[in-house]
Amino acid sequence: MNAPTEKKFRDPSLVDCGGGRRLEQLGGVLVDRPLPQAGLRCAFPAIWREAGAVYRPKASHATVALHDGTGGLQGVDGPRGHRGASRLARPAGEWELKSDLPQPWCVELPLEAATLRLEVRPAPSGQIGIFLEQLAQWQWLQRVTLRGCVVLSLFAHSGAATLAMAAAGATVVHVDASKPAIALARRNAEASGLAAASIRWVCEDARTFISRQLRRGTHFDGAVLDPPSWGHGPKGQAFAIDRDLLPLLGDIGRLLGVGKSQARTGPVLLTCHSIGWHPSRLHDTLATVLPSGRIESGPLTCTDAAGRTLEMGSYARQCPIP
Repeated sequence: MNAPTEKKFRDPSLVDCGGGRRLEQLGGVLVDRPLPQAGLRCAFPAIWREAGAVYRPKASHATVALHDGTGGLQGVDGPRGHRGASRLARPAGEWELKSDLPQPWCVELPLEAATLRLEVRPAPSGQIGIFLEQLAQWQWLQRVTLRGCVVLSLFAHSGAATLAMAAAGATVVHVDASKPAIALARRNAEASGLAAASIRWVCEDARTFISRQLRRGTHFDGAVLDPPSWGHGPKGQAFAIDRDLLPLLGDIGRLLGVGKSQARTGPVLLTCHSIGWHPSRLHDTLATVLPSGRIESGPLTCTDAAGRTLEMGSYARQCPIP
């Protein structure tokens, strides 16, 4: 198969994958990093030599999680709750970076109401702070979010979901347990022209925050969450998705007023990358909390330049109910 020219690559996009690795176009730079589920053959092997950033894991180093609640930032800025495949860890490694990388290094995501500008931040975990498989969900959030609604964004990472809803006119409460992740999300908001948007930034354990809002009788119109497989908050609060997700969703349902009214003006979106949490399981779990209204579910996917689609997680979601 002939390799496409670099000018034809969508940016950002998954360009190629194979041999347990992926090649992405991000802000004008080709990035080569691991992807365990990419057991295919590379479609365009020659183009990989043009990578401007290459991540190479080192098995002899201390391990860090496949994903973490900062989009992979915990290895840079201190301990953080872990994301990904139920305690499956990836060896820490090193990035080989060309000296002429753009500064700041950002990707642009055009939405209907705004263009999000997100910083690419390579971390020792191999993560970059951006999850391309979530792009369709960010676009959906921007489309269905109603102006003036108040939405809770939990495990909010580098803030793309938060910014998509803020661009649509929502008030968003952005909660993440990592100070570096909060700082990155705020920089992304400023770069996206949303520094003055109605966003409240909260650095706190998600369950601690939810418990306090329940005691205060706070109401939210919608909620978005991307929980880790397991992790810990800033004060050592342990989280395990198999144990804690359903109780957490139950508390979120109370904040949304489920059972008190059929109407809800904000979206609900649940995503995860955890082994065993396939779309039907996410659907059934969310349905126990949202008994009214249609729930959509499916895989989080990326399609490369050869037209091959990889599943990289799951989602379940519900539109606002007028």
